Amino acid sequence: MEKSFIEMSSDKKYKELFIDVSDYEQPEPFEKVIQLLFKMNRGEYIRMHHRKKPLPLIQFIQENGFDCIVHQGSEIPWEIIIWHKTDLEVEQYCLTQFPA
Repeated sequence: MEKSFIEMSSDKKYKELFIDVSDYEQPEPFEKVIQLLFKMNRGEYIRMHHRKKPLPLIQFIQENGFDCIVHQGSEIPWEIIIWHKTDLEVEQYCLTQFPA
């Protein structure tokens, strides 16, 4: 079974778009997340799992009207939370739910 997938779930007011790109080869993780970024609506954020820190993606996010939190963990090597910079409610939610 392929580990990488996109799943949408709801948490009351905000919608999480989850993607696990841990098994994808470059440049597919970047491409998949970029597709999601430009489909993302107000009230939504992306939670991504990756096997390494995606520096080009983080730079792209910050240069194109989005922001993110990046966590390094043990079970999940990297978790990246992404939202629109102008969506202040989602930003506050993400900063509370996924503290750095």
